[in-house]
Amino acid sequence: MKKISLLIIMTLLIFVGCTKQSAPNYSIEGSQSQAIKEMIDAVNEKNAEKYVEAFAENVQVFVGAEMKIEGRDALQANRANHFKNHPDIRSEIQHLVEVDNKVIMHDKLWLKKSDTKGSDLVEIFTFENGKVVKIDVIQPKDLFQ
Repeated sequence: MKKISLLIIMTLLIFVGCTKQSAPNYSIEGSQSQAIKEMIDAVNEKNAEKYVEAFAENVQVFVGAEMKIEGRDALQANRANHFKNHPDIRSEIQHLVEVDNKVIMHDKLWLKKSDTKGSDLVEIFTFENGKVVKIDVIQPKDLFQ
């Protein structure tokens, strides 16, 4: 009887340990991480003005090695157009790490309500004087095609 009880307890522990947690694997501790959390909230609200609040006037956005956007006004216009073209867009932080003046985020992005899988992105935000001055984006090549 003790062996059966032990077997049941071990099985339950293994099951609980292998079950995917529904809570995201990050915590908002620093002001830089909080700024990124607010940016993701703005994506989900489709609010381009709120999205750019934490960005410096001279922000640069790189996808791979290519600079795609330069300047906060250009970024806001890009986001407004993006929200218009993808009205069902939704983003969820998966992991968030803050190291010195950088925040590294793994997020999942859904462009359509019918998308059940989503796409994984990694973004590295570089801060100076409390504002994002550079974003390095790693995303699937076919994400926006």
